[in-house]
Amino acid sequence: MQFDIKHLKVFVAVAEELNFHRAAERLLIAQPAVSRIITELEQRLGVKLLERTTRMVRLTESGRYLLQEAHELLKRVSHVDNNLRLLASGTKAILQIGYTTINGHELVPEVLAHFATTTPETKVQLHYLSAPAQRDRIITGELDGGFMEGSFQSSDIATALAARYRLMALMGKGHPLAGQPTVTVDDLLGESIIMGTNQDWPTLRRIVQDAFQSAGRVLSVHQEAPTLTSILGLVATGAGVTLFPGVPLYCRGGPLEARPLMGSPAPIVESHFAWRRFNSGIAVQRFRDSVRAVAVGKQHLTT
Repeated sequence: MQFDIKHLKVFVAVAEELNFHRAAERLLIAQPAVSRIITELEQRLGVKLLERTTRMVRLTESGRYLLQEAHELLKRVSHVDNNLRLLASGTKAILQIGYTTINGHELVPEVLAHFATTTPETKVQLHYLSAPAQRDRIITGELDGGFMEGSFQSSDIATALAARYRLMALMGKGHPLAGQPTVTVDDLLGESIIMGTNQDWPTLRRIVQDAFQSAGRVLSVHQEAPTLTSILGLVATGAGVTLFPGVPLYCRGGPLEARPLMGSPAPIVESHFAWRRFNSGIAVQRFRDSVRAVAVGKQHLTT
């Protein structure tokens, strides 16, 4: 580069004051140093920036252009410098956080709301990913953390319990099973079961399959859909029944009924927050603090 920040700061001071003595006082440096830096800048750029006589200093056309650009450049440098200081203190960052459908409707929004009040300068970018995909990206550093079902034992990843949910059967309001206080696996054998695909919902599918196997039954999925919205739409129109950890926040008081799936033991789904074990970033630590704060009210069984 032909010039640096020092050259720009000195030039701006002289261009605004149009007086080398006042510019030197403003910069708290000697006047000969100001003159030397301006001369050096002009030589490096190969243009005359200032017309100066013993009586006056005036900007050339090139000087007026550089002054306008220098203001923008110095403003940008100041912004970067401030952000770097905030990053070092953990109050400014961009966190990459993964989540699954189970956590996305209530847990994640509550954690983000808490985090926004404690660390407002930090931006969180969310990534909808299955639990296995999150684990891979946390290990590689592509994600700073992720919300997933179940814990994960690894020398690279640490997890903390964030919420516990009963496995619930969701059905339309007019469904015969809505007249029961609870349902069992046997109650569901003759029903059209609607579930997310194995590709998009691998962990929940395994949890539901385990619940059926514990009752000595085999899960038979009648209809697959990739998103919770599509699944609940099918259930609401009477196409079948689905199983979900808890009751989605936006379904409460709506067109669906929810009944706990009973068993021995009763199927429970645990949501965990996972992060790279040796990630000591302050922003990540503060995000984990928000997870813990929200988790206090969610580690009892919720529906």
